[in-house]
Amino acid sequence: MTTYMLAVNDRVSYEQADHGGLSSVAYEAIMRMILARELSGGDIVQERRLADKLDMSRTPVREALRRLEAEGWLVRLNARTIGVKKIAINEYVAALQVRELLEPEAAAMAAAKSQTKEIADWVERLDSIRLSKQVGLEQQWEFDQTLHMGIAQVTGNEVLLKIISELRKTTQIFENQTLPAKSFPGYEAHLAIINAILEGDSDKARKAMYDHLRETKKNIFEAL
Repeated sequence: MTTYMLAVNDRVSYEQADHGGLSSVAYEAIMRMILARELSGGDIVQERRLADKLDMSRTPVREALRRLEAEGWLVRLNARTIGVKKIAINEYVAALQVRELLEPEAAAMAAAKSQTKEIADWVERLDSIRLSKQVGLEQQWEFDQTLHMGIAQVTGNEVLLKIISELRKTTQIFENQTLPAKSFPGYEAHLAIINAILEGDSDKARKAMYDHLRETKKNIFEAL
């Protein structure tokens, strides 16, 4: 088990503070660290170090940590120590199975709204990542998150968005704690999903997302 060491190039945008207060800003920042491999399953988190990193007082950080603990993303190791939850293989498999049911349908629903501006931007962002020699793993992860969550958001179904978000957190934490970081996978698969949505072809979008998730699962289990 490792203790979280601070990155030096990340600061919270206080423009977000108007949308829920500093504790919400801290919550989103810490959750992002967990999903972007700055914190991994089993890592110890320290309130003081997080407050220093986020350049805020310890009170909103403490509130954010309590919320993350209440939601089950952090676990108490003893009276004074908390760490990032380690996801068990059975929980990971269950989350993947539900994602395979929901995300293809989300892609099909998004195809019915193919003229949404956000969708048109995805191809350009994906190409810039593929062609750039300076894009790191964090930027690659951010695109993957933007695409999958963007598709869920375009559906306009808030319940579906929330469920997919929680499932992706579970699978991402497991992958981070289990697999080594690697360069951006799935360019062709992501492009196929985007193109099907842009074409407004629900059946094609559904199949492209399903194939992508199945291939991702296959690659992950081969790597375990």
